[in-house]
Formats: sequence, structure tokens, C-alpha cells
Amino acid sequence: MKHHTRAFSLVEVVLALGICAFVLVALIGLFSTGLRSGRESEEQVQAANLASQILATRLAAPTSSSNLSNFAIPADALTTNYRDIYGTGGGLVGLDGRTNGTAAYRIVCRAGTNAQTGPRLAQVYIMLSWPYQASISNAAGRYEALTYVPLY
Repeated sequence: MKHHTRAFSLVEVVLALGICAFVLVALIGLFSTGLRSGRESEEQVQAANLASQILATRLAAPTSSSNLSNFAIPADALTTNYRDIYGTGGGLVGLDGRTNGTAAYRIVCRAGTNAQTGPRLAQVYIMLSWPYQASISNAAGRYEALTYVPLY
């Protein structure tokens, strides 16, 4: 009398391990994509916070520059014709804690009055791109904001 013991064959085991390996590789790929998306979101939020801080400081004192000597948008830029604050390459702002206090963002800013706003309202456009070493066209990320500042 023969007893048949039930067991998995080598082919079944190899097939099951192959399926598990495929699933694990897919999960690791999703994990790295999630980490990259999280890092990009963090950079975007930091840029938005910096732009908001720049605009809030300017809104707090729209025509005074005595206490804003290191500020990215000079007060006289708000009362002249709409123009670039920096040259074509943009300026550098923000501190990057990972690189010992060097600039973290390249800023392009246009400000001033124009025909649409009239003499009592200045239009301010800010574009931050990062990393600051990259040219604006090759930046890894960018954040843009447009707002209006009342002039007194």
C-alpha cells in the first residue's frame, strides 16, 4: 500500500517566490516615488512660505524702506514703472540649512505701478526657483505668486 504525501513541487515554490519578488519590487518602486513626491511637496511649501513672508513684510510697510534694508523688494520699486527688481539672472534669497547658510532659492521679482493698477496700487510678481545654482529654465522646482500692494 502506497501512501501519497501532499507537498509542493519545486516548480510551484519557484513560481510563488517569483510572484512575491515581483510584488516586492513594485512596492519598493512605489515607496521611492512616494518619498520623492513628499520631498517635492516640502520644497514647494518652503518656497510658498518664503514668498509669503517676503510679501507680508512688504505689505506691512509698503512705502518705507528704513527697516527693510535686506528685503528683496525695495520700496522704491513699488512706486516706479512695472519693472524687474533684479537682472535677468534673478537674485538669491532664503537660507539652506543643508549647505551652511547659502542661498536656497533664485528669485525673480517684478514690481511697480502700471496702466492697469494706476498710481495707488502696485503689482508684485514673485517667482522662486530651486536649486539656486540652476538657471531658471533648468530649475527642479518653481513657485510663482502675484499680488497687489496698496500705496499710501
